[in-house]
Amino acid sequence: MNTERKDSVPKGFTLSMALMDCLPVLFFTISAIFIAMHFPSLLFLTGIFFVILAGLLKVSWKLIIALAHRDIRFFNIQLRYLMPLGFLLALLALFIDHTKWSVTAIISHIMQFPSYLFFLIGMAGLIYLGYLGKHQDSHDAKANWKEQCINTLSQFCIMLGILV
Repeated sequence: MNTERKDSVPKGFTLSMALMDCLPVLFFTISAIFIAMHFPSLLFLTGIFFVILAGLLKVSWKLIIALAHRDIRFFNIQLRYLMPLGFLLALLALFIDHTKWSVTAIISHIMQFPSYLFFLIGMAGLIYLGYLGKHQDSHDAKANWKEQCINTLSQFCIMLGILV
């Protein structure tokens, strides 16, 4: 199976775009590590590993396009499979390892100021990102910049909501 497409290399995918795409992955990783330090669950760690791997592979896709002018589809399409799998495993961990975390403590933290503002902004951004993902072309550079800016802001706000 040939996963490289030279004829469909997206135009306008620059090194700066690929590097900016690292920021949401970094913010999510920091958030996930902080949560994992307080929620010792192998299943949760496995889930976030897949989510982070999916993000890193997507960044790699953009780096390969920007630097080698190649479209290796696997690096892009894997996001559809690895990220949902990772989030599913992390969600399952909440139920399977329910004795390792406290709903009351989480809600208390989320409802504190300024955490709730950061979470509201972050969640609104992620919801909008979901909408854009269904209505924009993933090979369009302008659409990618828009999605990256929203994702970066969303992940940054969620990270701040977790850390404060």
